[in-house]
Amino acid sequence: MYKGNNHFVIIGWNERVKNLLSYLDDSLFLNKMVLIDNTLEETHLLPDHIYFIKGDPQDTETLVKANIKHATTLLITADPDQLEEEADLNSILSLIANRGQNPSIYSIVEILTPKHSVNAKHAGADQIIHRSLPIGNLMYDKMFNEQMLN
Repeated sequence: MYKGNNHFVIIGWNERVKNLLSYLDDSLFLNKMVLIDNTLEETHLLPDHIYFIKGDPQDTETLVKANIKHATTLLITADPDQLEEEADLNSILSLIANRGQNPSIYSIVEILTPKHSVNAKHAGADQIIHRSLPIGNLMYDKMFNEQMLN
């Protein structure tokens, strides 16, 4: 169980997250990041400074292990192994589950289909990332924009 607070929670391990972490190499926030993923088998691929929790990001037990109640920021990435529609629905369900545990968490959600952008907003997403944009740069900008840091 992660015992820190004021941390970042990232849901999903994929190339976009890997790219994002390369932008964070010199960041002071690196020791305050928790990754939740239920498909990652080889944790040696993760940077040493990431606290990893294998589990379902929609499950209360997994969210308790991530100490989601005391996290400040949530980044949900779309699952590249699912169809776009399914990935979006799972991202939105993950958002709802996390918001249920921490209603004030700043939430950034990657959405693949335009029609689900509205649904993600209704579910409480503060920021939506669309796949067509340069994801690594955009995720970094969204995580560290002025609004979130204030």
